Amino acid sequence: MPQIDDCDDATSHETLTSLVSAPTLHKMQERFSGLGQVTVCICHVDGTPITKPTWGSEFSELIGTSKQGQAAFRQGLATCSGNAKPALGPVCLEGMELYGAPILCQHHQLGAIVVGVRDAYAPPEKELRVIAKKYGIDWDALRESGVPKFPWTGGTPDAIHRYADELAEIIATIYGQALRITRQLAGLQAVHGLSNLLSGTTNLQEILDLTVQRVVEVLRVKACCIRLLNQETGELVIKAVHNLSEEYQRKGAVMLRENAIDAAAFAGEIVYIEDARADPRIRYPQNARKEGIVSGLCAPMTYRGETIGVLRLYTGVLTRFSDEKRQLVRSIASQAASAVINARLHAAQAAAERTRLQVKVAAQIQRRMLPASPPAHPVLSFGYVYDPALEVGGDFYDLIELPGGAVGLAIADVVGKGVPAAMLMSSIRSSLRAHALGGEPASQVVESVNRGLCRDTLESEFATLAFGILTDDGQSFSCCSAGHLPPLLLRGDAFQELDTGGTVIGVLAEAEFEEAAIALEPGDTLVFVTDGVTEAMDFDGHCYGWEKLQHSIRTHRDLDAQPLALELLWDVRRYAGLAKQTDDITVVTVKVRA
Repeated sequence: MPQIDDCDDATSHETLTSLVSAPTLHKMQERFSGLGQVTVCICHVDGTPITKPTWGSEFSELIGTSKQGQAAFRQGLATCSGNAKPALGPVCLEGMELYGAPILCQHHQLGAIVVGVRDAYAPPEKELRVIAKKYGIDWDALRESGVPKFPWTGGTPDAIHRYADELAEIIATIYGQALRITRQLAGLQAVHGLSNLLSGTTNLQEILDLTVQRVVEVLRVKACCIRLLNQETGELVIKAVHNLSEEYQRKGAVMLRENAIDAAAFAGEIVYIEDARADPRIRYPQNARKEGIVSGLCAPMTYRGETIGVLRLYTGVLTRFSDEKRQLVRSIASQAASAVINARLHAAQAAAERTRLQVKVAAQIQRRMLPASPPAHPVLSFGYVYDPALEVGGDFYDLIELPGGAVGLAIADVVGKGVPAAMLMSSIRSSLRAHALGGEPASQVVESVNRGLCRDTLESEFATLAFGILTDDGQSFSCCSAGHLPPLLLRGDAFQELDTGGTVIGVLAEAEFEEAAIALEPGDTLVFVTDGVTEAMDFDGHCYGWEKLQHSIRTHRDLDAQPLALELLWDVRRYAGLAKQTDDITVVTVKVRA
């Protein structure tokens, strides 16, 4: 049977490091090696190392880094890495037993964790001399490395192998989550991008031509066409094509009542055609063979319950389509139908309606992303206010309940406004929560979010971010400010700015960030704001500023966290008066109970 390509596998499963960074893998590897005093290396399927091996002992490292040892170890890695099931590998490097734990995602092998275990004993001198000569190693160095410096605490080989299997599963899970997020973002970006293109014109034919062209480009298929229903004749008339010959377009009339595929699409189905050359539902199979059409999808062009036509896409090889891909095609077809219907009625009205719907959905998504209530804490109280300048703003804040009772606190200001800012905010929030819940320090969380943002967004898309972690006992706070206004700590009558971090996120993938840690005391007040507070202007164009903010905090310092946040907002509003607000205002407060 001919091989069937899977659209998602063909485009999404590239390499392990395409979604999980090599430094992250190496950190996991080092911790595993340190716990078990074993040699660990993470490899591609062909045995090529992704990470530099972490050696379990100086003895192993001396042998493994020698010329002969490197060749033997690489051969062992290749033997272990290609197995789709956990398997013992060869014994190499004078007694090191290798074990390969495959990293699998959706039945696709991304690589393997190869673990090398050796007995914890010092070889006799005679044996060491033979080994030194065999590998060309300095005898004195090898003799000293052969003396165990630490007691064996790594557990049994079986326990180490089980841990390797579990770590491989954790890595695969991280990859799978990143893959799902990437797919969802790609789908959102495709629909959003098409929406932007369609909203830029009121010409019906231009709308149709743009749609079929973008489907081919985004989904990487052979061809696409749109057929619209002639209500009087019942014929599905070709209105736009991309990469189909004139001969194929003239093959004959397609009547809705006579075509099972299109009739099913008009009933609301996404119809899958595995092989158009042999499918009995195809009216013109000989034309499909001549055109080189094999698999395809037929989606209804439906808007507000009205189906006006079908969108068909074709591939040149046998192809499967995942549920995500089918839903993406449905979304694109529906988006095109909306554009067609509204263009027929009133182009300007259609553009305004699409914008209104998009903003409404984005605003709902944005509201759902903000905390519904502050976390309960025995020592700390939290307050927050959010006042967007538009229906959809570019600010966001989050309070994340972390394992063990700690609380992660984030406040950010995304570049831009409206739907693009909301989409970027959604990406940052998802990444922030994923990394924060992993137990990383504040600076590492910011670094991880920054790397993901640089990978998945345009150069013009960035944000400022302040992220901190409050310990479960409320006695310590560590914070990293990535280009954001530093948090303010009020203790007594003195303010302290926690101005440690780095540049904005989303610009430099390899940027490093620092964090500041401070002990908290009863009565302390922490305040986080966006620049909509400090840059709020009165009618004379004067900014509210840092000094007025500090004065306001002192004035209301005796209030609990939520009333304090509200009073800070009202002080800004009173200062600005009726002057038009041009930026979002966000305030988050934390009080350490006395």
